[in-house]
Amino acid sequence: MLSRRMHFAGMIIALLTGISAASFYGFTGSPLTQMTAYAADAERIPVKVLIVPKFEIGDMDGDFPGEAQLFYEHYCAGCEEIKIPHTTPTAQFYFNQENGVGLLITGAGKTAAGLSLMSLLSWDDYDFSDAMIVSVGCAGGSTGLCIYGDLVLVTAACDLELGHHTGRDELADPENGLTWFPDHESYSNYSCRQLNAALSEKAYQLIKDCPMRTTEKAKQVLAGNYPGEKWADREPCVLKGTAVTSDSYWKGVEDHANAVAAADYYACPDKYSVTEMEEIAVMNAAACFGLQDRVISLRVVVNMDTFLKGESAELLWLEDPDYDSKVSEENSETIDIFEPGMENLFDAGQIVIDAVLEGEL
Repeated sequence: MLSRRMHFAGMIIALLTGISAASFYGFTGSPLTQMTAYAADAERIPVKVLIVPKFEIGDMDGDFPGEAQLFYEHYCAGCEEIKIPHTTPTAQFYFNQENGVGLLITGAGKTAAGLSLMSLLSWDDYDFSDAMIVSVGCAGGSTGLCIYGDLVLVTAACDLELGHHTGRDELADPENGLTWFPDHESYSNYSCRQLNAALSEKAYQLIKDCPMRTTEKAKQVLAGNYPGEKWADREPCVLKGTAVTSDSYWKGVEDHANAVAAADYYACPDKYSVTEMEEIAVMNAAACFGLQDRVISLRVVVNMDTFLKGESAELLWLEDPDYDSKVSEENSETIDIFEPGMENLFDAGQIVIDAVLEGEL
């Protein structure tokens, strides 16, 4: 009797060992593997589109809009915030199960943006494997190329902090030299990211004729600061360009030259067009999950990257104004273009997002 029991026990152990080994080696016929995969897929919520604005000014609906509000009102209206585990204090996530659209407010700056997106994409409750990431936000326009209200479809982003930076007075030739120097090897894998060119072109073709708003005050400011300049004497439109990311909210001819040089150094497909504070981090985080080819980035110009007449760093920044002050009509940086700019951003973004939801992108 004991011998027979030992024989049956040995058979059971061999069977379980065989199933476990088949599962370990990925044998597709293994029932354990199929059951585990089915359970995992069944538990995860598929996300079709993830909208990634960087900040909101006030409430999520009904007041002066920041980068998130118009998208929230249209795609996630009434949705409650969902707490992401192990994330930054700046991250806010909303998800609409009816349309499969998620919205993640990351917080401003590369650290907040990268960590917020990493923590969400790592969360096993949601399946982002087929999601399109639509990164949206405001930006400073490249003087000599962009104007208030322009919508830039970003085709590449590069990091202005990675490398070397000094003050102009430290240069041997302060009149002619750049104050940013690239590091030729150390950061090459993540200091610049080019977006999926085919996807970007498809998105551009959809939004290139989207009307862009401006204001009379914005036109007057441009005419007064850049008289006779053809680049400034036009209506805002949709452009393709490179975004240069910096954690600092910089302004001035020195870093404008650095940004132009960075886009040139990294051989970006389009000229430096906007400066912002998060885009390279969004792209690097997406790349960690194999989603680098599923990112579309839209930035709207609400200020310029050099000082206007009568402006100075002390006048603009010494009092450390909050978001409300920075986007009010009394602020000379954004004049009265911020709210129309958010509408421009939403109009183009809606075209892109709807195309994804309808299977056109």
